[in-house]
Amino acid sequence: MKNKQGFTCVELLVVLLILSLLFCILLPSFGQSWQQISMDAAILQLHRDLRWAQQLAAREQKTVSVTFFQDRQPYRYVVRVSGQSKNQRRRELPDSLRRIEAQTILIRADKRFQKNGHILLAKGTEERYVYYYQTGRSRITRQKAT
Repeated sequence: MKNKQGFTCVELLVVLLILSLLFCILLPSFGQSWQQISMDAAILQLHRDLRWAQQLAAREQKTVSVTFFQDRQPYRYVVRVSGQSKNQRRRELPDSLRRIEAQTILIRADKRFQKNGHILLAKGTEERYVYYYQTGRSRITRQKAT
Protein backbone atom coordinates (compact mmCIF):
# COMPACT_ATOMS: atom_id res chain seq x y z
CA MET A 1 0.00 0.00 0.00
CA LYS A 2 1.13 3.54 -0.74
CA ASN A 3 1.97 5.93 2.06
CA LYS A 4 -0.92 8.45 1.79
CA GLN A 5 -0.62 11.88 3.33
CA GLY A 6 -3.50 14.18 4.31
CA PHE A 7 -6.68 14.07 6.32
CA THR A 8 -9.84 12.13 5.73
CA CYS A 9 -13.19 13.81 5.31
CA VAL A 10 -14.34 12.52 8.71
CA GLU A 11 -11.29 14.02 10.45
CA LEU A 12 -11.91 17.38 8.80
CA LEU A 13 -15.60 17.31 9.80
CA VAL A 14 -14.71 16.55 13.43
CA VAL A 15 -12.26 19.47 13.54
CA LEU A 16 -14.84 21.80 11.97
CA LEU A 17 -17.45 20.66 14.51
CA ILE A 18 -15.10 21.36 17.42
CA LEU A 19 -14.17 24.78 16.05
CA SER A 20 -17.81 25.74 15.48
CA LEU A 21 -18.71 24.70 19.05
CA LEU A 22 -15.87 26.82 20.44
CA PHE A 23 -16.97 29.75 18.28
CA CYS A 24 -20.57 29.46 19.55
CA ILE A 25 -19.38 29.40 23.14
CA LEU A 26 -17.00 32.37 22.77
CA LEU A 27 -19.17 34.57 20.56
CA PRO A 28 -21.32 36.08 23.38
CA SER A 29 -18.23 37.08 25.34
CA PHE A 30 -16.83 38.81 22.25
CA GLY A 31 -20.10 40.72 21.96
CA GLN A 32 -19.84 41.89 25.56
CA SER A 33 -16.21 42.84 25.02
CA TRP A 34 -17.14 44.88 21.95
CA GLN A 35 -19.91 46.57 23.97
CA GLN A 36 -17.40 47.47 26.70
CA ILE A 37 -14.84 48.71 24.17
CA SER A 38 -17.31 50.97 22.37
CA MET A 39 -18.66 52.30 25.69
CA ASP A 40 -15.15 52.97 26.99
CA ALA A 41 -14.25 54.78 23.76
CA ALA A 42 -17.37 56.97 23.95
CA ILE A 43 -16.87 57.92 27.59
CA LEU A 44 -13.16 58.65 27.05
CA GLN A 45 -13.99 60.88 24.08
CA LEU A 46 -16.57 62.72 26.16
CA HIS A 47 -14.06 63.18 28.99
CA ARG A 48 -11.41 64.47 26.55
CA ASP A 49 -13.93 66.90 25.08
CA LEU A 50 -14.72 68.26 28.56
CA ARG A 51 -11.00 68.83 29.17
CA TRP A 52 -10.69 70.45 25.75
CA ALA A 53 -13.66 72.71 26.53
CA GLN A 54 -11.90 73.80 29.73
CA GLN A 55 -8.83 74.76 27.70
CA LEU A 56 -11.04 76.60 25.21
CA ALA A 57 -12.71 78.57 28.02
CA ALA A 58 -9.33 79.62 29.39
CA ARG A 59 -8.00 80.55 25.95
CA GLU A 60 -11.08 82.57 24.93
CA GLN A 61 -11.64 83.98 28.47
CA LYS A 62 -15.36 83.24 28.07
CA THR A 63 -17.87 80.74 29.34
CA VAL A 64 -18.10 77.56 27.28
CA SER A 65 -21.19 75.36 27.22
CA VAL A 66 -21.44 71.65 26.49
CA THR A 67 -25.05 70.94 25.49
CA PHE A 68 -26.47 67.43 25.20
CA PHE A 69 -29.30 66.58 22.84
CA GLN A 70 -31.31 63.61 24.06
CA ASP A 71 -34.35 63.96 21.80
CA ARG A 72 -33.41 61.29 19.28
CA GLN A 73 -30.76 58.70 18.56
CA PRO A 74 -27.89 58.87 18.05
CA TYR A 75 -27.48 61.10 21.08
CA ARG A 76 -25.16 64.02 20.48
CA TYR A 77 -23.53 67.02 22.15
CA VAL A 78 -22.02 70.30 21.04
CA VAL A 79 -19.39 72.59 22.55
CA ARG A 80 -20.01 76.30 22.08
CA VAL A 81 -18.35 79.51 23.32
CA SER A 82 -20.82 81.96 24.82
CA GLY A 83 -21.69 84.81 22.51
CA GLN A 84 -20.90 82.76 19.41
CA SER A 85 -23.47 80.90 17.34
CA LYS A 86 -20.94 78.55 15.75
CA ASN A 87 -20.36 75.16 17.35
CA GLN A 88 -16.72 74.60 18.22
CA ARG A 89 -17.16 70.83 18.35
CA ARG A 90 -20.05 68.48 17.58
CA ARG A 91 -20.03 64.79 18.49
CA GLU A 92 -22.41 61.90 18.08
CA LEU A 93 -22.44 59.17 20.68
CA PRO A 94 -22.77 55.47 19.73
CA ASP A 95 -26.13 54.52 18.18
CA SER A 96 -26.87 51.71 20.57
CA LEU A 97 -26.85 53.77 23.77
CA ARG A 98 -30.04 52.99 25.59
CA ARG A 99 -29.89 55.98 27.91
CA ILE A 100 -28.02 59.18 28.58
CA GLU A 101 -28.45 61.45 31.58
CA ALA A 102 -26.81 64.83 31.23
CA GLN A 103 -27.50 68.51 31.56
CA THR A 104 -25.95 71.49 29.87
CA ILE A 105 -22.52 72.00 31.41
CA LEU A 106 -21.10 75.50 31.78
CA ILE A 107 -17.35 75.98 32.09
CA ARG A 108 -16.05 79.35 33.26
CA ALA A 109 -12.94 81.11 31.99
CA ASP A 110 -10.97 79.89 35.03
CA LYS A 111 -11.58 76.26 33.87
CA ARG A 112 -14.02 75.60 36.69
CA PHE A 113 -17.39 73.99 36.15
CA GLN A 114 -20.34 76.11 37.22
CA LYS A 115 -21.68 73.32 39.45
CA ASN A 116 -20.98 69.72 40.38
CA GLY A 117 -22.69 67.08 38.27
CA HIS A 118 -22.39 63.87 36.33
CA ILE A 119 -23.04 62.41 32.91
CA LEU A 120 -24.35 58.86 32.59
CA LEU A 121 -24.02 56.77 29.45
CA ALA A 122 -25.80 53.38 29.47
CA LYS A 123 -25.50 50.70 26.81
CA GLY A 124 -26.89 47.23 27.42
CA THR A 125 -25.86 46.34 30.96
CA GLU A 126 -22.86 48.68 30.93
CA GLU A 127 -23.03 52.07 32.62
CA ARG A 128 -20.29 54.69 32.68
CA TYR A 129 -20.24 58.00 34.55
CA VAL A 130 -18.21 61.15 34.09
CA TYR A 131 -18.27 63.27 37.25
CA TYR A 132 -17.25 66.91 37.12
CA TYR A 133 -16.68 69.25 40.02
CA GLN A 134 -16.68 72.99 40.61
CA THR A 135 -12.97 72.75 41.30
CA GLY A 136 -12.44 71.99 37.60
CA ARG A 137 -11.63 68.33 38.09
CA SER A 138 -13.41 65.43 36.44
CA ARG A 139 -13.22 61.66 36.62
CA ILE A 140 -14.62 58.53 35.00
CA THR A 141 -16.15 55.61 36.90
CA ARG A 142 -18.27 52.54 36.23
CA GLN A 143 -20.58 52.84 39.21
CA LYS A 144 -22.59 55.66 40.66
CA ALA A 145 -20.94 57.49 43.55
CA THR A 146 -22.81 57.27 46.84
